[in-house]
Amino acid sequence: MQIVNSSQAFPNISGFGPQVSTANISMPASVTQATAILTGFLAEFGNNNDHHLGQIDVQVNVPPGGVNGTSVTVNVSLGLRDWSGNWDDNYNGTVFFSVIGE
Repeated sequence: MQIVNSSQAFPNISGFGPQVSTANISMPASVTQATAILTGFLAEFGNNNDHHLGQIDVQVNVPPGGVNGTSVTVNVSLGLRDWSGNWDDNYNGTVFFSVIGE
């Protein structure tokens, strides 16, 4: 078993969500299967206005076909919005995760 810790930062953005990114993780040795687990996150509204947290969406997963030798692809998403239900507020953050491969 191999475990690699990583993170994905998301820039300050508004107007849509959740933000989705792909991380390519290098494992120490070749693996045939892998999974990603969420280990933590930091999410914040990107301006000084008063906001009330309404919804946060944080996900990590290894898609089908995401394992190729020592390379593992991880889909990472982050979304944050207030009680208005709209994606109209600036938000940013970092998602922390581990990849476990065999």
